[in-house]
Amino acid sequence: MLFFKAQTSLRTVAACSLQKILIARGGGSPRRRCITPGFEVSVDAQTKPKRQHRIEKRIVSTLDPLHLQPSDFTDLSNIARPTLTLPGVERPGLKPKIILHYYGGIDIPFPNNTRGFFYYHRPQGLSFMASGLRFRVTPGTDASLANFDAGEDCLLPSGAPWQIPLLRIARFLTMKSLQHYLLQCGAITQSQLDACRQQFTGYRPASYYTLYTLDQPFPVSFSAHAIHLCLVTPDKIFRIKIARPFSDNRKHLDRSPYGGSALAQLQVSTRPEHTGRNVLVMKILKIIEPVTCTIPGYDGYVPQPEEGSLLSHRSAPGHRIRSQLWIHDLDKDLSSSAGLRALRGVSLLQTSGFQDI
Repeated sequence: MLFFKAQTSLRTVAACSLQKILIARGGGSPRRRCITPGFEVSVDAQTKPKRQHRIEKRIVSTLDPLHLQPSDFTDLSNIARPTLTLPGVERPGLKPKIILHYYGGIDIPFPNNTRGFFYYHRPQGLSFMASGLRFRVTPGTDASLANFDAGEDCLLPSGAPWQIPLLRIARFLTMKSLQHYLLQCGAITQSQLDACRQQFTGYRPASYYTLYTLDQPFPVSFSAHAIHLCLVTPDKIFRIKIARPFSDNRKHLDRSPYGGSALAQLQVSTRPEHTGRNVLVMKILKIIEPVTCTIPGYDGYVPQPEEGSLLSHRSAPGHRIRSQLWIHDLDKDLSSSAGLRALRGVSLLQTSGFQDI
């Protein structure tokens, strides 16, 4: 019996030693990486689909969309927590690797068929603060650069583009290597980087959606109590809160009767009753998650949001009473009006770079 226990213990020690040797050599590590001299894409083995047996090595030579090479083609399909190792940033105290997340948490993988090119997005006619790192999903599975213009940017479940904005790049220590790379290649300047840090003090990216034009689409949740927007103008940054846009404000409810999500857009009203006034309305451009009523037996006091229609904020009791549109009067001296007035003259029709949103 003692001999059997000793033999078992020796086998356990041997197994542990072998595991350590395999890990040291990279064969037994739970984290698999592909090391390349340029950008590096990696993924934890446990978050990788079982049908994927290896990670293809891809060297990304640039983030400039005008100088991309076929070798820059990258496949992020079903990968959680890919990392980028940036070329030319190896120096003491600076980690060349940054970790990317799709959304909502580190273990949510990029969607299937996310194949294409990383690039630095700089929309024309807008503030440099509108720029950021994006991923262009191209048609097909080949690395043809001709597919770049035919592709579309990787989207979040909300319908907005996946992007690491310059705001985040400028403020977060985890983005130091990307800061250095963009400065080194001339994509941004030090003064622009400093301006982002100064202007966005106290900014909370997770709770605010940033608008650079008045009619830029933005994601909304119909169950939310408020919409938080950060308005970027050439001279100033405004943070506004649109309170209770989807709520039934009657005392016995005081909540939103609907769930679901959509892409919305603020528009200057052209309705006859608003002639001569600066009034904004909100249009539901596209339903992302189907609209559902969350209150059993609801009487329809607040009409259900519909794709392609203007948002109705509330209506008088009774199903046949005409709905009242949600409006925001820019002529009134409200705390949120100054920023919206500042964006009043900046339109997507006058710029490029956000048409794909």
